[in-house]
Amino acid sequence: MAIHLLGIRHHGPGSCRSVERYLRELEPDLILLEGPVEAEALIPHVAEPGMEPPAALLAYRPDEPRQAVFYPFAEFSPEWQTLRYGIDQGVPVRFFDLPLTHSMALDRDEDEKEAATAAEETTEAEEIIERGGDPFDALAEIAGYPDGESWWDATVERRQDNAGIFEAVQEAVTALRAERPRPESLRTRLREAWMRRTVRAAQKEGFERIAVVCGAWHVPALAEMPTAKEDNELLKGLPKVKVECTWIPWTYDRLTLRSGYGAGIASPGWYDHLWRRSEDDGTLWVSRIAALFRAKGMDISVAHVIETVRLAQTAAALRNRPAPSLAEFNEAITAVMGFGDEILLQIIKEELLISDRLGRVPDTVPKVPLLIDVEKTQKRLRIPFTAEIKELALDLRNPNDLERSVFFHRLHLLGIDWARPAGEGDGRGTFRERWSLYHKPEQILQIIETAIWGNTVKEAAKNYLLRETSRIDRVPELTGLLTRAIPADLPELVEAMTAQLDRLSATSTDLSELMEAVPDLAEIVRYGSVRKLDFSRMGDMLRAMVARIWAGGTLVCINIDEEAAAHMLDRILATDYALSTLNDPELNRMWIEFLGRVRTAANVHPLLTGYATRQLNDQGEIPPEEMHGTLRYYTSAGNAPADIAYWFEGFLHASGSILLLDDDLWNLVNDWICTQDREVFLELLPILKRTFSEFSPVERRKLGEKAKAYDPAGGGFRRSGPTAVESLDESEAAKAIPVVFGLLGIETNES
Repeated sequence: MAIHLLGIRHHGPGSCRSVERYLRELEPDLILLEGPVEAEALIPHVAEPGMEPPAALLAYRPDEPRQAVFYPFAEFSPEWQTLRYGIDQGVPVRFFDLPLTHSMALDRDEDEKEAATAAEETTEAEEIIERGGDPFDALAEIAGYPDGESWWDATVERRQDNAGIFEAVQEAVTALRAERPRPESLRTRLREAWMRRTVRAAQKEGFERIAVVCGAWHVPALAEMPTAKEDNELLKGLPKVKVECTWIPWTYDRLTLRSGYGAGIASPGWYDHLWRRSEDDGTLWVSRIAALFRAKGMDISVAHVIETVRLAQTAAALRNRPAPSLAEFNEAITAVMGFGDEILLQIIKEELLISDRLGRVPDTVPKVPLLIDVEKTQKRLRIPFTAEIKELALDLRNPNDLERSVFFHRLHLLGIDWARPAGEGDGRGTFRERWSLYHKPEQILQIIETAIWGNTVKEAAKNYLLRETSRIDRVPELTGLLTRAIPADLPELVEAMTAQLDRLSATSTDLSELMEAVPDLAEIVRYGSVRKLDFSRMGDMLRAMVARIWAGGTLVCINIDEEAAAHMLDRILATDYALSTLNDPELNRMWIEFLGRVRTAANVHPLLTGYATRQLNDQGEIPPEEMHGTLRYYTSAGNAPADIAYWFEGFLHASGSILLLDDDLWNLVNDWICTQDREVFLELLPILKRTFSEFSPVERRKLGEKAKAYDPAGGGFRRSGPTAVESLDESEAAKAIPVVFGLLGIETNES
């Protein structure tokens, strides 16, 4: 009974081709493949119509879906081609790695938390990382390569003749393992013990030619087996958990090292080319690059292609390498096409080296009902998963776009981040929404996690938010969640949340909390008119909240420090904006009266008094004479300098236009600042700088110009040059009026 050990590295086209050739020559009667035992029943799906790599086996605990493991496969993965060979030739294929029912149970143990964490791929590459680096770096150093990855790529992946390759790999890895300074981890020893147990079981069944395809690092442990008793003793008493498996689509982007995948590769696009075009000397690869550059509007000729290929081949020859690697091609492209500038290659790097390939799995693969509902909805709305980022602009007056919006909002509420609001806001209050769609395979796991809430997206979103609603005990949290839930078109949920909001708002004694909730509630009332929803009950609650703020809101503005005043100002600003946008006469009147009380009440922080004064003045609620009296009062010497500075910070909040337009106010502020002595001015400087930093750059520039034109001796502003009034020639100015009318498109009776 011969055991043939085929040591490979994951996702390598050279290893893949060598495995394929070896299997065809050997014609084994059984194949043992490194992979999760629980997924063995899913192997037949590999050959079904509709299955297109990249794809991944997803294994998860149904009682705790966050604990999951992914086993990705590309078309150039040796494991994938092994599965295809077994199915095509009728040869049984068995996964023979340590069952995940034990592996995931070990993850729960405190002693194993540092060695294995949830949602990581259990691969041979991880075992290398655990031991502190790539052991093939030692061989790379001897052979003159920069690292173990480039050595493996040159000696194995780019190899055209596979004669003796697996014997050489076994010999090299055996030597490396013998020289390792530390023993193998417990996880590695358990995995290899289980592999050996499976091999012994296959031998007892009478198979004659057993092919074992596994990570190269495990080959020596399978070549020299200890006794069965030793392995059984090590494997005795392993804990168990329940595990379920399925196939999911994968992307080339998630095969990369940058994605955090332990066995990732730097350039899936390059490996895909090597698999499909093994005979290419570089001409096809560089021609593809030239086509990408031309699509970007760059002038790349056939001569560029020829010289790039020649330079890459020459560089490989000078380095004693059998053929150019990706590094030689990149260097040649930079030199010939980029004239030494690396930025040119960066323009097409993502499209060239990664690509936006997304796999598919057939509908026959077992899936949770929620995932089936998501896929059916995507198909009906014509928004499938894609590997690239896709921007969608929705018009809610269009029925299909409205359904898309509802679907996106429901997924968003469930924490499934495939569709995200794009730009400022998420389109509430308008007929337009913009969404950014970006699929990551982990989103399938998010769907599985939320499947406990229902079999459809609508049902799951409703049940999940009902649970969240019952846990909320603050009005602002509930109004914020309600604002997000309304666009999802869940009437029963909105009704339950409204009832909860009614109870919370009626029992809340924190007026500051109510003020924090008003902007969301005002937006809900306003938003209802956009989608023709009835929120009259919300309007009643909003009026009740504003009435309570009107009656007692001044109390939360009295005897507070600067930090509390700044927080209260933020809430007043948000409430003021929300109510002005809603433009309800009754609410506006109550709010203006509230601001009037803030302005006149004793012991209110001057920051809030200043803002209230400014708003009332803008609304025409303060007569000019009273306004000038207020300004003189707050600049009088009887007030503390800090109080005056805070008052002006509130009064001038976020707008310097009033200083530009009102010369009297300018003179008051200027005179007050100029009368402060050095010590007081330095004390006030941080407050003044904060106030003026909120002005726009244009306002700050114009304020500087106005200060420059101020004449202290004359008590006014100097006017000079063509802008001075006395230099205006009315007859000459009149000639420009018809031209201005023409530019504005205004018709006049003048000929």
